[in-house]
This record gives sequence, structure tokens and C-alpha cells, in this order.
Amino acid sequence: MTFKNSVIILLIFSCSCHAWVLTKEMQKEINENKSAVAKNPKDPTLHFDLAITYAYTNFILEGWDELKKANNLDSNFKNDAQNIYIQKVNQNPSDWKLRFRLAFAYYFSGNKKDAIKELENVLAINPNNAFAYGYISLIYGEMGEIDNAIAAAKKGIKIDYQIAALHLLLAEGYYKKGDSWNGFWERTTAVRLKMQGF
Repeated sequence: MTFKNSVIILLIFSCSCHAWVLTKEMQKEINENKSAVAKNPKDPTLHFDLAITYAYTNFILEGWDELKKANNLDSNFKNDAQNIYIQKVNQNPSDWKLRFRLAFAYYFSGNKKDAIKELENVLAINPNNAFAYGYISLIYGEMGEIDNAIAAAKKGIKIDYQIAALHLLLAEGYYKKGDSWNGFWERTTAVRLKMQGF
């Protein structure tokens, strides 16, 4: 299985893998962003904001759909987003959510190393953000840096063992390294967690 296929499986698999309780604050943020998009559906920035809110609240498929909408509205938005969020982060450097958005802006512009650095900045502010480790793992995997991908997935799992998507990332890393046994067990763990509603 290619890493690209693994990403697709991760997106499909993780859409219902809620390992943690969605806080009222996060639900409020989702609702506010959805409302903003409903009021101005042609604004790619609003779709991007909603997409990234979905990304750090484990609604990965919904986030992916919003990213596609932002790109369809403005095919150059992925480049504009970088400038928008660099400026916002410079104005408020301690806001991990802005840094998460900047990381995705870098990623979708093809600047994967900058995306990883920005996700590491997220972790410096919010060290228990298991999703940041998950996206770091995903990006390292895409870059072929499998040892780093495995290490990041393990760090995320240490924070929240019940995020099935992290186990799936770890499984794919093990398979890439030729470690079918551990890959099998991590996939089994991911399936078990999914069946338990995580």
C-alpha cells in the first residue's frame, strides 16, 4: 500500500474516530465558523478556517471538503493563505490555533518542512495536542522519513492512546519499515478502537 493510499484510508477511517470528548468551546468554534461560512459562502478564508477547526477537532473528512471548497473558490488561495496566517501569527504568536492554520497553509503550498516546524510551534504552546503529532507523522511519512513519522505517531499515542488514526499512521510506518508484525497489531488496535466508537 502506498503512503498516499494510507492517507486516504486515514481520512476515511478517522472521520468517526472521536477518541476524546469534543469540548463545548470547540463545538462553539465549529458552530461559529459554520455560521460565518453560511453568511459568506464565497469567502475562501472562511472555508479554510472551518477546515482547520475541523482538523484539530477530529472531523478530518469535513475539513478536507472545506479545503477543497476554498481551493475551488480561489485556486491561488493556498498561496494567499500563507501570507494571511504569517501576518496573523506575527500579531498573536501565542495562539496555537493560528499556528495550526499556518502549518496547513504551508503544507498545502508544498512547504512541508515549514509545516512541520509550525506544528512543532503548536506543540510548544499546546504540548498535549495529539493531532499535531498526527499531522507531523503524516507529513514525515509523505516525505519518506518513516523513522520520524513513527516517532511522531508514538508521541501522539502517548498523549491519547484512543485516537485510532494515530495507530493507523503508526501501522503504516511499521509496514513501510518491513515490520509487518507490529504493523498488524497497530492496525488491529485501530480497528478495535474504531469498533468501540473511538
